[in-house]
Amino acid sequence: MEIDPSASAAEQYAYRLRLHRERAELTQDDVARKCIISVKMIGHFENCRRIPTLEVSKGLDRLFGLDRYFEELHPHVVREAALTPAFRSYAEEEQRADSVRMFEPLLVPGLVQTEAYATEVLRVGQPDDRLVRSVALRLARQDILERDDPPFLMIVMKESVLREVVGGREVMREQLTHLLDMARRPNISIQVTPSGAPVYVSGGFMLLGYTESADLVYVDGAGGHGQLIGDSRQVHSLAVRFDQIQGVALPVSESETLIRSIMEQM
Repeated sequence: MEIDPSASAAEQYAYRLRLHRERAELTQDDVARKCIISVKMIGHFENCRRIPTLEVSKGLDRLFGLDRYFEELHPHVVREAALTPAFRSYAEEEQRADSVRMFEPLLVPGLVQTEAYATEVLRVGQPDDRLVRSVALRLARQDILERDDPPFLMIVMKESVLREVVGGREVMREQLTHLLDMARRPNISIQVTPSGAPVYVSGGFMLLGYTESADLVYVDGAGGHGQLIGDSRQVHSLAVRFDQIQGVALPVSESETLIRSIMEQM
């Protein structure tokens, strides 16, 4: 991809990152090591395939001795992807969380989506340039799982999510394979509520846990118009609801067996 810094804030970010790196005579490996992220991610940043998080942006400013350049450019990049203020707030809080618990009745959660699956999910009504940025932002959220101290991630999905063919059989088979790979990580737990289980929740929600501050919950809404909630009573109520849903889900090992069975039937 040829980067044009005048085309968008995202491309300006990518162009300036490479420019400052080369001026400092640093390799991508040098930047990755100093910012505690993978070399692959730096390459993605410079090619507009991923959008760095706010914390990475602050780290780049420190590395290059800049006065909040990347930090202040970051929200412009995010706005280009047309994320709602509520979801932007959630995404920032997600970066700080020590644990993330998700219930998803409709789609594979964004933190464990493949690029192909995310592209299909985000495609409707998006012009190509905005679609690319939206996918890059979604995949950038997954960087928290590559940290040295990743959060504990617990996902509960309905079986229908796994059987819904998104983007064709190859895309879905790749997605299911990715779920199995992610489930092997010690900090990730994936469970499935089987068809017929008494789970009657109209939308998904995410519980964010912190060791040094109060927990939060984000309730999904159509088109990203959800709500970030900090009220302790509401957070507690949804935490109890999550426990109830998890109580009727298949155990982790049986969930993995079901995912593999569905994948093999694709």
